[in-house]
Amino acid sequence: MKRLSGGIDVGSESHHIIILDEEDNVLCNKKISHKLNEFTENIKLFKQLEKQERGKLSFALEGKNGYSAPLDRILLDQGFTLYNVDNFKLKRFREAFAGEWRDDERDSLMLSKILKLKDYINSEREKVFIKIEKPSPLTESLKLLSRHQQTLIDEKVRLVNRLRKKLLEVCPQILEVGKAKSKKLITILTRYPDFSKYKRITLKSLLKIKGMGTKQAPFLLKRLNNIEYMPGLTDIYKTIIFSYAKRILELQEEIKDIDKSLDEIGEKSKEVNHLKTIPGVATKLASRLIGEIGDINRFPSGKQLAIYSGVACVDNNSGKVTKAKAVYKANKICKQTLINMAGCSIRLSFQCRAYYLKKRAEGKSHNHTLRCLARQLIKVIYKMLIEDRDYIIRKELKKVA
Repeated sequence: MKRLSGGIDVGSESHHIIILDEEDNVLCNKKISHKLNEFTENIKLFKQLEKQERGKLSFALEGKNGYSAPLDRILLDQGFTLYNVDNFKLKRFREAFAGEWRDDERDSLMLSKILKLKDYINSEREKVFIKIEKPSPLTESLKLLSRHQQTLIDEKVRLVNRLRKKLLEVCPQILEVGKAKSKKLITILTRYPDFSKYKRITLKSLLKIKGMGTKQAPFLLKRLNNIEYMPGLTDIYKTIIFSYAKRILELQEEIKDIDKSLDEIGEKSKEVNHLKTIPGVATKLASRLIGEIGDINRFPSGKQLAIYSGVACVDNNSGKVTKAKAVYKANKICKQTLINMAGCSIRLSFQCRAYYLKKRAEGKSHNHTLRCLARQLIKVIYKMLIEDRDYIIRKELKKVA
């Protein structure tokens, strides 16, 4: 059976596709719009090409995710094989040919050409092509939800920083009531964004605020009545502060709702339930990590998973110089999740705590030690997922032996 090689240069509004046969003849060279009806029409064309040429068609994409969705999912559903090619590797391959020009058509042509060489340049140690597997709906749901939640968390952090800056400009004393991110202070600011009216706040109106305790209210009222602020432009600051505080409260509720959804979906995943047996790891962290890892079988070793997660270094040797470097294109969400797991585990796991104290005694900083612990943690996680089992504490292992 002939092997047909297709290259897809992905764009936000359109995608350029070139398909070559084994003799480098161009079977298809066209640009398609990012529309579902055009995807359906071209899928029929690709099927016809396979019948006509009596071959098997596979595609190489320049970077997965982003604007490639939902075309990549549609191609996978129709039985086509997809490979992800790193854009940096594509750039180096393109530079091997004469000419400095570049456009979408040439990129798709280079993807087709490089795909024809897959059997010669791919190896276990060096993989130019990463096969794109169809994810399970459960894993994809966890990934989408956790990434959306992280976007909301980042937005909330930015707004809290901006709110704190405005409060320092007009009324620094209000930050003595609580930090800018505290729900108590945010709730007060949404109800009373105008500092010129703080002297008229009564105990009765203060107690109407949700979560306000009867014991702390009198002390808080006295502090609010005597608060000092910069006069002038109070109406402008009132508008800005109310806008920030209201949006922060909304984000807090949205993040809490996503937490509930992650808990509900995570309970259905056996991988998430395995990770929850690690001391200090709850549903949120486990769901986020499983959503990013996907199918554990796509990683041939624990080291590959560690490199993907950004908690392992790769060799960077030259001549007599022996050194290592951090992975530039690692999964940042996966790395941050593992760091958070390490931070939680040192409080509840005696093994992790002992390792942490050992590294600190060696002179390593707190952040460096957490990265070291995350590297050890990913080894355990890989073995747990491969063997489809829960976390086993070392004491229990000794009993089994």
